[in-house]
Amino acid sequence: MLKSIFDGVMERRARRLGQQIGGWLPREGRVLDIGSGTGHLPVHFEREAGVEVITADVSDLHVVGRPPLLITDGILPFDDDSFTASLLIFMLAYPENPRRVLAEAARVSSGPVILVQSVSNGRFGQAWHRGREFVWTVLAFHVSKLIRYVPAHATFSMNTRRFYSSDELRREVAGAGLRIRRDHTRPVLPDGGLMVVAWEVGRDAWASAVPRHSWT
Repeated sequence: MLKSIFDGVMERRARRLGQQIGGWLPREGRVLDIGSGTGHLPVHFEREAGVEVITADVSDLHVVGRPPLLITDGILPFDDDSFTASLLIFMLAYPENPRRVLAEAARVSSGPVILVQSVSNGRFGQAWHRGREFVWTVLAFHVSKLIRYVPAHATFSMNTRRFYSSDELRREVAGAGLRIRRDHTRPVLPDGGLMVVAWEVGRDAWASAVPRHSWT
């Protein structure tokens, strides 16, 4: 019963993200998902967009799809321009050096880096953000492991190091030498208290004339 509920939640999340960023995916080549988690989003994109998604994470939490390539917080084990795009979905709050993660994602991608992150502004938004992070990250992981939803060998690696505001996240992108080229922000609380920002970012030299999916 609980496993079905968790699957429903993760599949609904994948569909919503597909509506938000699916149109930015290139039509061909491989996509790298850094911090692929349970695997629901890459499976959704492979099924709905027909792209090959290579998954990578610091711990194996996959429930569906292929196991991820296990990586560390540092240089990615891929050559330059190995992928047509990279995904960084709700993971930039965890690594020690987020600018290096952004720069590495751009290095291994010939096309865009698609960044999705929760951001908060103001005291109420920040408090809500912290509570939401605890419920959907810390509590959700331990409940998932208790009911054997995630693999028994999974280790918790999502220690939140920062809670971004919009301006702070923009500075991270700029500090990695990247530019925001497309923005699809979804409000969670009114007046910008909490938002889910989706940005297509890339190097200055990157041309965004890559054929893209028409997402319906």
